[in-house]
Amino acid sequence: SGDAPPWVSGMAQGTAMQALTRGSILLKQPSYMRVAKAALGIFEKSTPTGVRARGEGGGAHYALYSFAPGLRVLNGFLQTITGIYDYARTAKDNRAMRLFRAGDRSARREVPRYDTGAWSLYSQGGAESDLNYHNVVTDFLENLCSRTKTGVYCQKADRFNAYKTRAPRARYAGPSS
Repeated sequence: SGDAPPWVSGMAQGTAMQALTRGSILLKQPSYMRVAKAALGIFEKSTPTGVRARGEGGGAHYALYSFAPGLRVLNGFLQTITGIYDYARTAKDNRAMRLFRAGDRSARREVPRYDTGAWSLYSQGGAESDLNYHNVVTDFLENLCSRTKTGVYCQKADRFNAYKTRAPRARYAGPSS
């Protein structure tokens, strides 16, 4: 269902940066940090050559797929900015921290739109998340909460966790007999 190459993914790039950062520390390989730094470029370039798309509040939304900037998948965006954050903090890289802040500014405004009042949405304007994706997005919100102590991430993580313990609400909308 993808587009013709070449294309890039914000989530793949952010996760790779996070893994390279961790590997650099664990394996004492500074060269991994240089590779992670080199990965920042796609967050500065607009789609379709990069993943930067217009975000909320003057921020940036980093697209899951460079060929689909309108597809706003919450778990993908949250993991992307978490990866940038982890690299920025560890490397003490101001450029990366600016990119994180641009994404964070938009994410703080976008996150509430994915809350149905009973569950999470997989994508903006799309269907509800299945249980797996609901758990994934909740974990990513918890990750950002623990790193940034930002209210919206912490509150939505708590709220999304609470949804898993509530009985589902169902009503019949078909014809009456």
